[in-house]
Amino acid sequence: MPKKTIYYWIIQIVVWSFFSIVSAFSYWYGGNLLKLEIWQIVLDFCVITLLSILITHVLKFFLTKFIKFDNLKLIDGFNIIWLLLLFTTFFFIAFLSYNHITYTYIYERADALQHESQSLQNHVIFFLNYGIYFMIWTVFYVAIKGLIQLNVSRETRLKLETSLKESQLNTLKGQINPHFMFNSLNNIRGLMLEDVDKARNMLTSLSETLRYSLTKNDVSSIALEDELEMIDNYIEISKIQFEDRLHFETHIDDESLTKQIPPMIIQMLVENAIKHGISKLKSGGNVVLTTKVVSEFLIIEVINTGVINKPENSTQLGLKNIEQRLDLLYLKRATFSLTEIENQVIATIKIPLS
Repeated sequence: MPKKTIYYWIIQIVVWSFFSIVSAFSYWYGGNLLKLEIWQIVLDFCVITLLSILITHVLKFFLTKFIKFDNLKLIDGFNIIWLLLLFTTFFFIAFLSYNHITYTYIYERADALQHESQSLQNHVIFFLNYGIYFMIWTVFYVAIKGLIQLNVSRETRLKLETSLKESQLNTLKGQINPHFMFNSLNNIRGLMLEDVDKARNMLTSLSETLRYSLTKNDVSSIALEDELEMIDNYIEISKIQFEDRLHFETHIDDESLTKQIPPMIIQMLVENAIKHGISKLKSGGNVVLTTKVVSEFLIIEVINTGVINKPENSTQLGLKNIEQRLDLLYLKRATFSLTEIENQVIATIKIPLS
């Protein structure tokens, strides 16, 4: 059982037990108006304790269901008020029912139900008193829950920022490492002897790719069409090295172009497909990027020729980073999968649109 749950039940039991003990002593020293025996007083206030714990616990469930603790609004105040009235009424009805049954059939003191202390006025006072008690309990619960929720949101935000920084760093490691730079620049230098215009275009693509990696590290989402521009630059650079071994095609649903996605997430899929798929095949292969909107979800799929390869010295930081960022951004409503079917590796990301 989590520590928070243990602490919650300890506080519930201690607070309501203490309150009932104080009320019982007050009743006893106040003259014991109904002339009850000690065991009857103990039983009555034990029942009040159990009812208070039960009612506030169920109230907690509904507060959690209807109240947005990390973004409290005026409507939440109205929700809290009607929940308080509802559960105070439940408590009042339950205790009156207990009194009627117990005093009639167990204590055999039906006369006590006619005592002046059981008048309508005193019942109203009893109802208002417990309404106030439950309101105080609710204020404390909402305050504590709100602080916890804010802290969780803050931790999630920090984790996301860290993940985005790691993503940018991992991307830069994959693009600005000496091997990548040497190959790209060396290939561009060779192109300058053959096709100056193409070499110039390749330098522009390299510049834009590096600029994208540097400038998109401080945002949590971008339009898919912006990511596709970066992918085009990345593919153009990669084709210098792989030439005819790399065949890249896209199937982009127009509806998906304006949808928001985490920056560099498609780039990481494409980079992984080329690095661990195409580069391992002498004859090269295909990389196919597909995006589509299906039932309130954005589906991103990258298929490459090859097999799933997990070298012993590979940490698979890229794939782990994708999973972590999706979990943080979409609270586990997004999914990422990597499968192999008939010499093709299929990477699929499913992102909720609402």
